[in-house]
Amino acid sequence: MHLSSSKPAARTGTRRFLAAVILPLVALLAASLGATAAANATAAPAPAAPRQAGWTGWSALPNGSKTVDAPRAVTYNHAQYVFFRGSDNGIYFKRFKNGAWSGVKQVPGGGATPSAPTAVRYSGSLYVIVRGTNDHIYSNRFNSGTWSGWSEVSGGGQTIAGPGAAVYSGKLALYVRGTDSGIYVNRYDGTSWTGWSQLPGNGKTSGDPFAVNFGGSQYVAVQGTDNKIYLNRYDGTSWSGWSEVPGSGLTPSGPAGINYNHSLYLFVRGTNDHIFVNHLNSGSWSGWSEVPGGGATPSGPGVGKFGGHVTLYVRGTDDQIYLNKFTS
Repeated sequence: MHLSSSKPAARTGTRRFLAAVILPLVALLAASLGATAAANATAAPAPAAPRQAGWTGWSALPNGSKTVDAPRAVTYNHAQYVFFRGSDNGIYFKRFKNGAWSGVKQVPGGGATPSAPTAVRYSGSLYVIVRGTNDHIYSNRFNSGTWSGWSEVSGGGQTIAGPGAAVYSGKLALYVRGTDSGIYVNRYDGTSWTGWSQLPGNGKTSGDPFAVNFGGSQYVAVQGTDNKIYLNRYDGTSWSGWSEVPGSGLTPSGPAGINYNHSLYLFVRGTNDHIFVNHLNSGSWSGWSEVPGGGATPSGPGVGKFGGHVTLYVRGTDDQIYLNKFTS
């Protein structure tokens, strides 16, 4: 009887040992594993925030950038350059690279202009083109850290406004307003210029022409003598002729445009000095709407593309240069 009664007592003691020693250890181990998992979950990097669509709003370029005309933007060698006319008619620029703006620098060569400059990347070089103080057209080429100096564009042309330029079908196409307010083109193939010829359609302009490529064609946009906005399209063979941009917009200055995300965006200064946009996509125009941010300008806008954004530049009413970026 004594032996048979001792077995249940031993089992009872074993249960007490498990409850008193083993189970607390299991609970402690579980708590430790839970704390480690929580710590690892906390330490895990958060996913990157998606890029926000829309406009950033207007902000002034740093380091005292002032102009008396429309700024012009171009991307070259992984940087964005903004060229502008100073109050002394000198030609200046700022460069944005690696997240920072340079100071204001003058284009070497001592050139001067009474209108806005233009700039274009062509055949590995950066070309800056201006109306001279004698109304002739001059270019200055930048390559490998060196400027060529100013030289007159061949053809003997004259202009009474700032030029516009874009590369199409392997040639640099330069557009100007002639002394008769007609719109003329001169093309450069890397060796020679074709000479000046008037665009078909007998169009006239009161401002700077602007050229942009879209959908396999080159578009030239101008302010008409009635302040409406007109386009002429070149497909490599022939011109479409001048037609008004739908939307009944008016501008007292030359327009600007950019090919972005399968759309052609046109920007203008409105008659109230606010900045408006109209874009073409799948054959239809959106109509004119004000660029968000409440900006105002006494000159035409300038536009570029950099870092996945549309970069819109204007001269503010205080002559500072302002930037508003758009992502779709």
